[in-house]
Amino acid sequence: MKAADYNQARSTLAKAGSQTAAKSHPVHGKTDVPVSYGTSLLAAARDEFRQTDKKLPPKDKKSDMSIAHYNAIHSAAKTMGIDTW
Repeated sequence: MKAADYNQARSTLAKAGSQTAAKSHPVHGKTDVPVSYGTSLLAAARDEFRQTDKKLPPKDKKSDMSIAHYNAIHSAAKTMGIDTW
């Protein structure tokens, strides 16, 4: 995948509150990165968001996380062209 897509997705997740994404380093000096970088980032953010949002009422969650976190993860995945993580 394109490094720029990974960096954009990483930024989206960090802005949504993912500490994992915020602590990861942007890719520079490379045009492409392995897809596994993106899938790992998505899985870590998903798990983090689910932990953060576990006390929310079910009506305020989608896939065990807040709607905002769910939307951020799916936006990041779409940016990277990843549909399974």
